[in-house]
Amino acid sequence: MSLFPPAFDTRSDLVIALMLAKVTTVDGAHGFIIGADGRFVDVDGGIWWGSQLLSSSDLEFSIGGVAPSGIITFSFFQDPDAPDLIAQVQALGFDYLSGQPIDFYVQPFASHEEMTAPVMAPIRIARRTIRRVSWTANAARDRSISVSFEGPFEARGGKRGRVYSVTDHGVLVGSPNPSLTYMPRQTYQDQKLFG
Repeated sequence: MSLFPPAFDTRSDLVIALMLAKVTTVDGAHGFIIGADGRFVDVDGGIWWGSQLLSSSDLEFSIGGVAPSGIITFSFFQDPDAPDLIAQVQALGFDYLSGQPIDFYVQPFASHEEMTAPVMAPIRIARRTIRRVSWTANAARDRSISVSFEGPFEARGGKRGRVYSVTDHGVLVGSPNPSLTYMPRQTYQDQKLFG
């Protein structure tokens, strides 16, 4: 099974792809092109804005017991005559992005002409959850805003927090199991029960 549609030949001489990211907020979804300048309109009319000032860490997948995580950073010089972008982000508050989804897409093109008139929709390759927004201010004008994200299973290595009891079983399956009243809670035994 291929990630790309059947009409797209990944072995052709000309294969172009844009890496896209979509951040969903309470104000709606905002699309970005990672590492490329410009404006792209997809086949569904969605608008994606790009800048070489926007960079992303490698997109990890949950393989080998590693929970996927990453960071997207927007680095810029603050124009002294423009509103302070970091102050605007701070005014939105921590909850504006924390816990919101960030989706990653690949936009394939089979020719240069498709870049202005695409025939294929962007393909979602991953969904992560935004955990933190941070910013730095170096020197007089150099600024950066970073969005950290993690996958839905980043806490899978931790304790589940549930035990085999009537209460916890009821939370998991929707109805209590009274037979779990007799479930042993300790592994220590004074004497063997059998033999």
